[in-house]
Amino acid sequence: MALIDVIKYEGLPGEIVWKFPRNDISHFGQLVVNESQEAVFFKEGKALDTFGPGTHTLKTGNIPILEKLVNLPFGGQTPFTAEIVYVNKSIINMTWGTPTPIQIEDPKYHITLGLRAFGNYNIKVIDSKSFVNTVVGTQQRFNHDGVDRLLKPMIVTRLSDFISEVVLKNGVPITQISQHLEETSAAGKTKTQPDFQKYGLEIVDFFIQSINFDQNDPNFQKIQKVLTDKFEIETMGNMYQQKRMLDIGEAAAKNEGGSAGEGMSAGMGLGMGMNMANMMGNMMGQNQPGTKPAGEDAASRIAKLKSLLDGGLITQEEFDTKKKDILNSI
Repeated sequence: MALIDVIKYEGLPGEIVWKFPRNDISHFGQLVVNESQEAVFFKEGKALDTFGPGTHTLKTGNIPILEKLVNLPFGGQTPFTAEIVYVNKSIINMTWGTPTPIQIEDPKYHITLGLRAFGNYNIKVIDSKSFVNTVVGTQQRFNHDGVDRLLKPMIVTRLSDFISEVVLKNGVPITQISQHLEETSAAGKTKTQPDFQKYGLEIVDFFIQSINFDQNDPNFQKIQKVLTDKFEIETMGNMYQQKRMLDIGEAAAKNEGGSAGEGMSAGMGLGMGMNMANMMGNMMGQNQPGTKPAGEDAASRIAKLKSLLDGGLITQEEFDTKKKDILNSI
């Protein structure tokens, strides 16, 4: 077999790493490296040197270490065995996504949600020797799929870290993280950079394009209900308590039973709702100038308030606030 005196890239377009298939190289052979490429010269499994774009003559003057590793009798004209590995140095665009939802606890509501996200990132090989030694090894070629298998699990692992960082920094519920995609993307680049560097890679850009949640997740629905109730409270003010009690009264009227029973339940439920609404309306009214519930002293008002608490119609926080108001009015 004739010796190889011209070595050039013959891999497929877009290959990240391609190894020249033969290793019987003639001394003074020509190594051709294309733009945006780097060739790594290996001898006995050791990366001796790298060559950038251009045509290079393989001789001891170009590779000083070669003289120590290669026996060159007969005036240095004999062939030698070595490996040439081409590395793509251009920017490589990759996509990523979460194969399954990532469980993240909302720092505000302390509810765990399943989060899905996807985006893209740009990387570049900055240390060809390190990349080939730590990632490629003895493989003949290495493409996007190989990089994807290597990096995607790492990105997904780091995802919860940088999303939580942005959520805590801004004090926002996890369901509003989509409003902070730019900050989250920047945090993602910072968090993943050290992992890329150990493989001889640089992450040029990192983007999160979308973050979403399973709408049928019971925990997600709980948070949505909290946000809905909060909106109603802020919008309706004191009227919200009366609406809440009327809703409870109507719900009580929907008990199972015959038509007569349903009629009685409806009447009782509606009456109960009206009475509770009036009770809360009276207690609300004591904050208004010049008004005070007639014929009720502080103890009876607090007792009524306690009955609402025991019935689960108001929260402990609401009870404490109203109790304080009643006592301050004495």
